[in-house]
Amino acid sequence: MFSLRITALFLTALSLCAAASPDTEKRVDEFFRPVAGGKSPGAAVAVVRDGQVVFLKAYGMADVAGAIPNSPGTIFRLASVTKTFTAVAVLQLVEGGKLKLDDPLSKYVPDFPNADKIRISHLLSHTAGVPDFIPYDEVKKRSLEFEPGSRINYSNNGYYVLGRVIEKVSGQPWDEYLRDHIFLPLGMKHSGYDRTPELAGRATGYLAGADGNYQPIAPQDALGGYAGGGLYSTVEDLVLWAGGLTSDKLLRKETLERASTPGLLTDGRRTAYGFGWMTASYRGLREVGHGGDITGFNTYFARYPDEKLTVIVLSNVGMRPPGPLPVSADLVHRIAEVWLEGRMQKPDVAPDVKVDPATLQSYTGRYRLDAPEVMIQNMGSHIVITQQGDHLVAEANGMKLPLLAKSDTVFQASGSPAELTFVCGGSGRCPKIVITLMGLREFPALREEQ
Repeated sequence: MFSLRITALFLTALSLCAAASPDTEKRVDEFFRPVAGGKSPGAAVAVVRDGQVVFLKAYGMADVAGAIPNSPGTIFRLASVTKTFTAVAVLQLVEGGKLKLDDPLSKYVPDFPNADKIRISHLLSHTAGVPDFIPYDEVKKRSLEFEPGSRINYSNNGYYVLGRVIEKVSGQPWDEYLRDHIFLPLGMKHSGYDRTPELAGRATGYLAGADGNYQPIAPQDALGGYAGGGLYSTVEDLVLWAGGLTSDKLLRKETLERASTPGLLTDGRRTAYGFGWMTASYRGLREVGHGGDITGFNTYFARYPDEKLTVIVLSNVGMRPPGPLPVSADLVHRIAEVWLEGRMQKPDVAPDVKVDPATLQSYTGRYRLDAPEVMIQNMGSHIVITQQGDHLVAEANGMKLPLLAKSDTVFQASGSPAELTFVCGGSGRCPKIVITLMGLREFPALREEQ
């Protein structure tokens, strides 16, 4: 394994010398200008193309007070990027004939509520209806949020359950299974379960302060993240992970492709999530990846399979409140453009479908949101739809957002990841809205008659 590590680093050095032109490096450096100067936390970056590392660099400080810079070997918390590893572990067990995607959860975790209704595929695709935003112990006291397979609602607790499934089927603790079947075979020696606050080589996490400075967070473990968000790694190790995914060392090609395909709900709608991977299109190119968000860190790992490009950004700056450095997902997209801009479509323009004014009028009214309490705290308990000229406006929690029509029934909230679908099913005033966030969470809002 040691020789594999040395070989990987040697190839990294060669490919950097061969492929990263001064102009390319300068363009990427520009994205990280906000953390230049040695007094701010930052990020580590890797780009892999056609199996070769073409860019590997770090920016800003791993520890501002200690004057320790970030490096490609700096350890970061992965947060929800962990789910990609948990999903691959489950699919390895499927390929090994030890479980099936359509097995009921009751076969492995019989004490879970409604386990006979939930399939392994539901948990992988966030369509099981397992409540989120509450501790796992509380989940077992709640009913499912919806009939499995009928909706998508991103659930960290659903992946917690998958960790228990892996342990039941393999006979190993979740993290030991990952160690033996993913990390060690790939030579990922600096990745694992974040069990202790004191981890040598780990970056300190920071939050942007109102005064423009960054505030460090107190050291803490990530045990609560478990199979949904408990891992740490480095961009060097994630380069090896990227290679393992595309070389059939971990999964057969057809299995990975199935995991990278958008899910299908019982009503025929497609989601924006496969088995452990977010699925999307960025400027016309297919993107398969995952983001992570945990206090003091944010991460993004994206594959562009048709272009054989992978971009990785690990940052020790939290996503909220926003700071001078863009979040990792935005950075990944900007970096991908450096290599793929010639193949990309022009940036998306705002949708501009003309909708009959009478149809718009039927959508106006006050709707009550049916969502977890944490979402209601952020979005408000009600959404009010009004008509202004030839378009709609949504008001929620004191904010007003124009709605841009994508079709007669589907509208994009301007400047927001929210999409609103008006579900009418007849004449008269529309009784229901389905609010979708990034294709990963959806909540109904029901009309309240005045």
